Amino acid sequence: MNTFLIVILLLFLVAAVLLLVRANRLKNEAITRLLKEEQAIVEEERRMFSFLHDLGEAISREDSQSAMYRLIVEGAMKVMESTGGALYLLDGAGRSLVPRHHSEKCVPLVSVPERIAGMARSNRNALLSFLRLHPVPVGEDLVGDVFAQQKVEIIQDLVADPRLRGHGGSLHGSTTVMIGPMSSGNRRLGVLALTSPKDGRSYNSNDFEVFRSVVEQCAFALANAMAHQDAAEKKQIEMELRSASEIQRILLPDQAPQMPGFKIAGKNIPARVLSGDYFDYISLADGSLGVSIADVSGKGTAAAIITAMCRSALRFSAAGCASPSATLAAVNRLLYPDIREDMFITMIYLVAAADGSGFTLARAGHNRPLVWRKESGKVETLNSGGLAVGIDKGNVFERVTKDLQFQMAAGDTLLLYTDGVNEALDSLGEEFGEERIHQVLARLAPQGPAAVIDGLISEVDRFCGGRRGHDDITLVVLQKT
Repeated sequence: MNTFLIVILLLFLVAAVLLLVRANRLKNEAITRLLKEEQAIVEEERRMFSFLHDLGEAISREDSQSAMYRLIVEGAMKVMESTGGALYLLDGAGRSLVPRHHSEKCVPLVSVPERIAGMARSNRNALLSFLRLHPVPVGEDLVGDVFAQQKVEIIQDLVADPRLRGHGGSLHGSTTVMIGPMSSGNRRLGVLALTSPKDGRSYNSNDFEVFRSVVEQCAFALANAMAHQDAAEKKQIEMELRSASEIQRILLPDQAPQMPGFKIAGKNIPARVLSGDYFDYISLADGSLGVSIADVSGKGTAAAIITAMCRSALRFSAAGCASPSATLAAVNRLLYPDIREDMFITMIYLVAAADGSGFTLARAGHNRPLVWRKESGKVETLNSGGLAVGIDKGNVFERVTKDLQFQMAAGDTLLLYTDGVNEALDSLGEEFGEERIHQVLARLAPQGPAAVIDGLISEVDRFCGGRRGHDDITLVVLQKT
């Protein structure tokens, strides 16, 4: 009996030892599994931090857009341990998603035409060329639908997805996909997708959450990169505009010509960086002086280019033409073919005889010149017909644009100006108007051309409440002494 009990006790002890050993083994396996999972999480976090660091470095370096796109796709692939990836971004019109980077091993995420599918079976490069060049309309195919729905998805079997049509089923293979829309604030940017063979990588719920974070971080980085790019482009444009403005200022007279019997002053004030107005003095072969003032319709770069063209055309034509009207006719014929239909130039070209005995001008649709007569103390308007340059190719222009001859006595003062003066608006929308110009000219003409120009500019600024107008201002004043 004692022997039997001893045997039973020994069996119990053996069983207990075995259970303890098994429990320890299970415990060790669980610890090992947890350690592996912890290590996997640590590795995943390391890959994520490395990726985010690389994105930040790329933004600070202001890498090219193509380099940024590649970094986003390849970095996301590395973080998620995927074999393929693609980035599609919304085009400027907001209608299509354009492939910006498509890795070589990323399966098609769009419908593939039969012709391309057939070529792809023997030539992978044909498929890649199609995928890298083929935009996807918003709302269509897998990529377009994910963008429209703005929802991150895991697709366990790509070939079974009903949003992929066409003949690319065999190209999709047995593939699992994570795909999500990229957005920053209210701005929708595009779609990021990662692919892997089902037998090599199975995305789980934890991968889904990590991928969602990757998409958010990539969208944030991409939005910042775009902002940096926009700022850099804006800075470059501003630099180019400043350079163009300096060149334009060089083309304007830096000082008035010295002509016996006359005092002359001129000034141009651009409303923006570049001006659509200009004035010029041209010394002619017979000793007479040509004076021009012009205003190109519109503003900005296009208007500035036309002013430079007009200046060159006028200087070229003035030497070989007998009269101001003939000069403007030649300018019109030179410029008409190169001026857009919605643009034109108003201008005046005046020739003052070398001895001051007379003046001849032609007016191409410009504001009418004003003369303050010293003897009467009144302002006189010089009326002459004329059509703006660039509206007609020549026949009508030359029929209506005529020369006007007039005289000036000692002390008389001639004013040429652009519509930035008379059309300046106050806070109530009232125009400065011609009557105020008459009053300022009559009051300040006795003090000389510079006083007239400074006084008119001061009056316009006061009238507008210190707010610079939306149009250029150009003034030329000529006084006979």
